[in-house]
Amino acid sequence: MNKPLLTIGISLALSAPVAAQAGPKEDFNDVYSKAQSTHEDAGTFQWTVTSDRLKAAKSAAENGDFDKARSMAQEALNLAKESVAQRQQQQEVWRNVAIGN
Repeated sequence: MNKPLLTIGISLALSAPVAAQAGPKEDFNDVYSKAQSTHEDAGTFQWTVTSDRLKAAKSAAENGDFDKARSMAQEALNLAKESVAQRQQQQEVWRNVAIGN
C-alpha cells in the first residue's frame, strides 16, 4: 500500500471526531434553544426564574462568556422541564377534581 496515502487516511480518520465536536458557542445555542422551547411548552405555568436565567444566559453569551452562558441555559432548561412537569401534574389533578376518579 502507498505509505503517503495511508498517512493521509489515518490523519483524516483521526481528525473527523474533532471536527464533529461543537464549540462552546454551538453548545450554548443548542441548550439555549431547547430551554426556550421547553419554557414555551409550559404555557401559563412558566416560571419567572426561568425567564431570568434565559436573559442572564443570553447576556453572558453576548459578552462572550459561553461557558457561563451554557451553564445558565442548562439551569433554565432544567427549570423549564420542572415547570412543564408542574403543568402536566396540574392538568391531571384538575381532571380528577372536575371529572372525578
